[in-house]
Amino acid sequence: MAYKLLLVSLPFAGSALYLTYLHINLSRNVQCQTTHYLQDETIIIPKTIQDSSEKYIIHHECARKTIATASLETSSKPELLTLFLRHTMATFSRYPPAWGIWYLIKDAKDRNTFNSAYIRSLRFELGNRVCGVYLVTSRDKERITLTLNAPGSYVGPVVGGILVVEVKQEGSQTSFVNHTVMWREKGKGSAGVLEGVVGRWMHGLMVRGLIESGVRQLLAEREEKKEL
Repeated sequence: MAYKLLLVSLPFAGSALYLTYLHINLSRNVQCQTTHYLQDETIIIPKTIQDSSEKYIIHHECARKTIATASLETSSKPELLTLFLRHTMATFSRYPPAWGIWYLIKDAKDRNTFNSAYIRSLRFELGNRVCGVYLVTSRDKERITLTLNAPGSYVGPVVGGILVVEVKQEGSQTSFVNHTVMWREKGKGSAGVLEGVVGRWMHGLMVRGLIESGVRQLLAEREEKKEL
């Protein structure tokens, strides 16, 4: 009996070990911290929530990877920001959380926003929608804000939040930063992914992986251009 239980548990144990290994390796390259408050005062959330923050549960996850600016050559920050977001959102569209969102969206046009070719053609300008529920609501040279804004064909639970992506040059270093801010009114709705220990750990692992792969892809493209 014990032997059978061991055989059954091996796949789960293997997955847990792999995720732990992945977490340790990604943690070395991508910093990530989640707090119950905004870590960056320049992040803008709806005024109604900001003015009544005591009535809301707010979580802010900030993940960052910093590399030498010289490795990016002369690429402009707006161009890097667009390419980076294309890479990370196209990758996210293939992850289980995106599958869940896709399933809860019924309109074919809204579902098309998960398509890799569509995502890689986006300029991420105001009003652009990506992966169904993310709507570009602001953009400047260094920062793009995507607000959780479910389309009419979405039939799932409504979640409040924003995704802010930045490319910040700080002297000889350039940082790729991903902010995930989520909120809900106290006593209402279901707990968000950042509220529980397991959800927070898994979300941080996913975001670290997206940032790491996005930066690696940018650097690989720069190397390919050199060889042409």
